[in-house]
Amino acid sequence: MSRQAKDDFLRHYTVSDPRTHPKGYTEYKVTAQFISKKDPEDVKEVVVWKRYSDFRKLHGDLAYTHRNLFRRLEEFPAFPRAQVFGRFEASVIEERRKGAEDLLRFTVHIPALNNSPQLKEFFRGGEVTRPSEMSRDLHILPPPLIPTPPPDDPR
Repeated sequence: MSRQAKDDFLRHYTVSDPRTHPKGYTEYKVTAQFISKKDPEDVKEVVVWKRYSDFRKLHGDLAYTHRNLFRRLEEFPAFPRAQVFGRFEASVIEERRKGAEDLLRFTVHIPALNNSPQLKEFFRGGEVTRPSEMSRDLHILPPPLIPTPPPDDPR
């Protein structure tokens, strides 16, 4: 009996906010959103900070898995090469950011990639939030207390 993984979530990935780490490398904010197909209000978000070498390793692992799926009709996305000089230039940082985002977005429609242990490990330890719960909590708060002058105050 064949067992097919059923995916109950839409996935959306963004790579943004590059910053220089004090140890001398660039980190990128990686956000994964998982939106329930049954209840679009049910959203889970995972945020991790990763560096170029983390993406390069993930690219290699996922490229290997993709090659073994025999999906020859779709070309696995290329990834920017490593370089020693100029790696802190804005154009290089942006090229790496875009390459990382393209890699993650490529996995969305391929269950063997988006459910891979390597991708799960990539996001392990990330900050998990549920934006829908946070917005619901905001409505629970009472209105702010603003002092108003008494009606007979001449001011």
